[in-house]
Amino acid sequence: MPSFPGPAAGTAPVLSNASPIGLVTPGDSCYVIGQLAASATQLPVSDSNVAFESTAAATEASIAVALAGRETQGPAAVSVEVAYSGVPGAGESIQIQEADTHADAFFITPSNASYTMTVFNANNVARVDLSPTGGKYLRVLRTKGANAVGCTVKFTRLA
Repeated sequence: MPSFPGPAAGTAPVLSNASPIGLVTPGDSCYVIGQLAASATQLPVSDSNVAFESTAAATEASIAVALAGRETQGPAAVSVEVAYSGVPGAGESIQIQEADTHADAFFITPSNASYTMTVFNANNVARVDLSPTGGKYLRVLRTKGANAVGCTVKFTRLA
């Protein structure tokens, strides 16, 4: 998956071929970190053809998802599922960030502990449900841990 487009700390909205992926209705999902498996023959990246991304740089911001939808749907709720190809190691974290403007400088990690994942189960997986969540756009900021491992991150709209 591409990294967040646009200049670091930029304040102008980003328009590019890596525009946010819309999660409009409950059940919509997408991978913001991961890559098409070598055995796959077509996009989009989905549960059946996702592979772990290559090892990240020290810190990597993902592409964003847009929480679009009808106003009658009420506040958005999403789940975030993270999987690693091995033990991530000390210092690994996934921060879920939100913004109302699609520009790097506007993405923040809310202070609620649910928005930062640092503990993973024995299968190197973590998951969090955010209900409701704010912001028109969500992305993850991955800080690489001590071990060089690949990662996938999937957003799913719950409501």
